[in-house]
Order: sequence, then structure tokens, then C-alpha cells
Amino acid sequence: MLLAGCSSGSFGEPHKPPVMPDPPPSVPTYGKVLGHVVMETGYNATGLGMSEGPGVVVQGTTRTKPLAPTFGPDYRDSDILVSFRENTSREEITRLVEKHGYHVKRVIEGAGVHVIGIPGGVDPHRAAEDFLSNPQVRHAQPNWVGRVTQLDDVHTLRVPNDPRFSSQWALDAMALPYAWDKTTGSGSVTVAVIDTGVQVDHPDLAGNIGPGYDFYNKTSRVTDYNGHGTHIAGIIGAIANNGAGIAGINWNVRIMPLKAADNSGGGYLSLSEIIEALHYAADNGADVVNMSFQIGGASTGEDLFMEEAIEYAYNKGVTMIAAAGNEGQQWLAYPARHSKVIAVSAVGPDLIRANWSNYGNNIDVAAPGDNILSTWPVSTFASASGTSMAAPQVAGVAALLISSGVRGPENIRQILHNTAMDLGTKGYDDVYGWGLVNAHAAVNGALITKMKIFAGDDDGTNVTPYSEMGSPGAGGFFEITNVEKGSWYIYGWIDTNNNGVIDEGDYFGRTSSKITSSGGVLTGVELRVSPNVGPAITGIWKLSEEY
Repeated sequence: MLLAGCSSGSFGEPHKPPVMPDPPPSVPTYGKVLGHVVMETGYNATGLGMSEGPGVVVQGTTRTKPLAPTFGPDYRDSDILVSFRENTSREEITRLVEKHGYHVKRVIEGAGVHVIGIPGGVDPHRAAEDFLSNPQVRHAQPNWVGRVTQLDDVHTLRVPNDPRFSSQWALDAMALPYAWDKTTGSGSVTVAVIDTGVQVDHPDLAGNIGPGYDFYNKTSRVTDYNGHGTHIAGIIGAIANNGAGIAGINWNVRIMPLKAADNSGGGYLSLSEIIEALHYAADNGADVVNMSFQIGGASTGEDLFMEEAIEYAYNKGVTMIAAAGNEGQQWLAYPARHSKVIAVSAVGPDLIRANWSNYGNNIDVAAPGDNILSTWPVSTFASASGTSMAAPQVAGVAALLISSGVRGPENIRQILHNTAMDLGTKGYDDVYGWGLVNAHAAVNGALITKMKIFAGDDDGTNVTPYSEMGSPGAGGFFEITNVEKGSWYIYGWIDTNNNGVIDEGDYFGRTSSKITSSGGVLTGVELRVSPNVGPAITGIWKLSEEY
């Protein structure tokens, strides 16, 4: 369908109701319509069942194992983290440390944080408190342990030839096949994955893996003994359209694998290594950092050293994405709850919050996190569930945005908010944030605030407006004024290519039935618009010449 009579990129002259005698004051001639619009992705919820909980099923096995233990050590018992006041000399620091019978293991470059080794049997909390009593010490704390949270102008559907693409329901849910017609990513965009390492020679990953580092073993080899990091990397950038395996969100990207875990395979990441990795990412050109881990629980306060590392990366223009956590409770894990990090909750194939996904105030968006197929060590593939799997979906879309020219973490955040498919309560809510990430709308700049909404009618070819044009606010709430008396459809349209025509690639929709305006205020109107591709449109529509 096409709207005619408009100059390219405009709607022509504003609609002027016909001149009529002034009605009695108590009987308004023109009405008003208030409602809510949802930008859909074109995905139909599947019949896939939800998994029992966050975990992984490796190809060739039938039993699920957890990707992240729900309990474990809160901090390392072998060291603490300490920073000192400015102008404290190295000699003074050494003297103070040795006075306690401890030793400096290393200094985190750029952060000014000293990793202090303590003898066995010494309580890290008490050791940190002893240091804090010295006026030369700025801050001291245990070395907390994080754990992975397993979990052209014509736009067409672009489907890669990867044989297992049909099993990747998440890509369809986020409208990636439509987004790929605009961009499939770029090798000049770098996404850092702070995690358990990555199998860098995995045949479906190797071409998109750049240099990385293992901060635990102090080596450039980032061997993944857990599988979590390899899985995250595949979601973001498994090589697509290569006739093998799966498709990553980015067909082309540079993944920077940063290992912050030990070699036990237990999925534990130490805060000291996380801080080092975040500084390294910011200093070595990372555009996006994925953090599919959590530090502490609901009652854990903000961590000064981690706060400073986040601020450091943010001030260098890095977009940080983190998982909300897997306790199924109404609180966000840290660092997801940090105001400068994009927090992600998880949904299943039915687009309902996974019952194990955390949620709460300041959640930004939701993304697929259940039964997600991706790469796995030993050159295999696995399906896994968790907010760990939801976060890299968003990191991958953020990388696509950067490849299409968007810059700055707050610009990326706002585009994700204003292009999301609203779920749950109308507008923003604490379960889904602004809604399900919508890649097609995001990379095309189809912000919901750009949508034109009006009352009108059509004959299958031409659309005639019978109201003023309105635009929704953030969250999708709209108001249309000067609605003429009569029965009309409500239309919504985003002209993504600014050609004045409702054609492929645009967002378009109309209500399933007509509303009746009698000159008053009509509320509660629901409108859903979708990517205008394939069979969704049967012809070309135009705005009528009268408009």
C-alpha cells in the first residue's frame, strides 16, 4: 500500500477540516482519539516449550547442566583489593603491606588498584578493615567473585544459508532477517566479551575473533574451560552465510575475548580480573562490552572499584551491556543495575519473561534468553538458557547500530528504547523495560516517536486521512486531534526511507476494525504496526490527493 499526494519525506499541507458553522459549545464537531501503539517485529510466538531453568544442553547429550552455580565463594580467600591516597610512594605502600605480613601480587594498570596477597587462614574482610584504618589507604575490600549468569531503500528478508539457522528462534523474534538487509555488521566494530574465555579456533567463530587476553593466567591464550564465553561469542558474531553451523547477529564483527575466570571451569570470575579486563577493553578500542555475569546478590551494595572501572569505560565511549540475573526475583544483578550499563532481562519463545529471569527498576530492554543455540567448545554447538544469553543479543544489536553509523552509549540506549516492541504493561515497566529488542527498527532509525498516526479510510489503494497527524511519545502513547465524525481506521506509519510512500522496509499498520468518532474523546485504542515486507503488503498505498 502507498500513501499518495505527498512530497517525498513529508505529508504535505496539514489537514484542514471543512468550514462549518460553529456548533453549540456543548457539542464539539471534531473529536480526539487517545491510544497506545506497539511496534511489532513480525515474529509469531512459537510452540517451543520453556526450559526448566538456566542451563545448557550440549549437542549429543540429553541431560542439562547448570552454566552458573547458584552458590559459591563470595570472594577469593587469597587476596584483597586496596587503593592508596595520591602521593603515597611505592616504598610506603610496600612497607605498609609487609607490615601486615602480606605482599603485593600486582597492580591493575590504569585503575590504581593493588591486589594484595594474604596468608591462608586470614579473613579477607578483617584484612581489608585493618588496611582501612590507615589514613594512607583510600579504599580496601575483598576481591569479590562474580559468576556467569547462564544463562538500498527497498528492505527485504535476508536469510543466511547456515543449516541450523531455522533453530535460532531469537533471531526471528528480534527481526534480524529484516535488519540484515541494512547491515550485517562490520569488522571495524569490536565487541569485548568479559567471560570464561573463547574457543578462538571454533570453525564458526575463528574469522570474527580478534586478539584477546587471559587476565588470570597472564597470557594471550584465552582457553575456555567452561563453555559460557564461547556461547556468548557465538550469539554476537558466529560467522553467517558460510553454509555451516549457525548465524551470529553480526555476520562480520571483531570479538575481543577477555578471560576473567580461573581454569576450574566453574564459571567464577574475580573482580580484580573483571576490572582489568574492562580497562583493557576501553584502552584497546572496544566499542561494546558484554558482561554476562553478576557480582553478589540483592543486598550487595555498589562496588567502588567496579564503579570506577565502569565510569572509565563509559567516558571512553564504550557501550556496556549486562545480564539482569537468574534468581527470578525483583532486583537487578550488579553491574546490570548501574545507571551507565544497559540492563537486560530474558524472555522465552512465547515472549513472556522467563520465570528465572530477574527484573526490576531500571531494566532497559528484554531479549531472548531461553533455549538459545550457539557455539560451544570442542567445535560443537549447544542450546543454553539464562540472562547471560539475553545480554549478548543486545550487545550484538548494539554492534549493528555502530556499524550503521550510530555512536555513543546513550544514543544506542535511546534507540534501543524507542524501537523496542512493547511487552507486558503498556509503556515502560519493570519486567520488560521498554520491550523486546527490535533490530530491524533499530538499524533503520524507525523510532516510535517518528511514527505518524491518524484516523482515516482506504479503498485498498489510497488512504484518506480524516484527522490531524499525531506522533507517539516514548512508550507508544498517542493522541490524535481534529478527528472528523464518522467511522475510521487508525493508521500508523514510519517512512523509513523518506520517500513519501508506504513501501517495503517501512513500519505500517492499521486497526483491525474501525472506531467511531462522535465528536468527543475516544480512549483505549490499540494499534499494532509491523515491518512492511513480503506478503504483509499487497499493493502500494498513497495518501489521497485531497490531503
